[in-house]
This record gives sequence, structure tokens and C-alpha cells, in this order.
Amino acid sequence: MHPTYLGWQVDWPVFIKIPLSANGKNWKRGDHFNWLERSLEQDKVASLYVSGYLYHNVELEVQTKVGDRLSELAGKELESLVNLLNVEVKSRTSSSSEFEAKKCKKSRVDDKQRGLIRRFLNSNRWISEDFYDIRDKVLAD
Repeated sequence: MHPTYLGWQVDWPVFIKIPLSANGKNWKRGDHFNWLERSLEQDKVASLYVSGYLYHNVELEVQTKVGDRLSELAGKELESLVNLLNVEVKSRTSSSSEFEAKKCKKSRVDDKQRGLIRRFLNSNRWISEDFYDIRDKVLAD
């Protein structure tokens, strides 16, 4: 369950909590509200979230296969994902010191590892396409 004290997270998927009409569509409870792809304004979506029409839901992320899907990975799968990401980083860096500065950090604690991966992705937007390919391969195994 998403902790309420975090509020709306712009880069997390949101789902319909209270049915509504927006952007020429009638949205039902549980629908993934893909506001960014529909070019809706961030502050309007934020007000829908604050008003209780939208919410974050990890279970629906898994069910609808949206978001970073890191909650579906644990232990060895997270370790494999980080190792494969770091192989890509190593191939794109020219020195070991540059690699050490840019690589995705590791943790044995699953929740902490998910946070480290998210921080890495936010700091290194250039690897996002590779991340989705790598993640999908790890999920398929």
C-alpha cells in the first residue's frame, strides 16, 4: 500500500479511485490514468489526486503491468537487474573511476535496492530504454 504521507508522486502510475470523465473518456475505478501520455497538465492531475479521485496502488501496477514494476522483483532478480544495468554502464564509460561514479549501487535489502535503482534511473535518464528491456528479460526468466 502506498504510504499516504508521501502524497502524489509524479513519476508513479496513478489509478482511478472515484469514477470521472476526463480528456474525452469515462474512467472507471481501477483504470490506469495515463495522464502524461495524454498530455494533461501536471497541476490538474495533482488536484485530482489531492481531491481523492486518483491514487497510487502497487497491486494494480503489478496487475496492469505499468510503472517500473520493481515491486515484482526480489532478491536474486533485483541483483541480476543491477548487474545487467551495470554492464551497460560499464560499456558506456571510458574509465573505472567514471564507472564507479555512475554505476547503480547495490544493497541486500530488497526495499533499499528498489530505492537505489529508482534513484539511479532518475539520475541517468539515458539508460531508461535499456532499463525496460533488461527489466522485461529479468521478469521473463
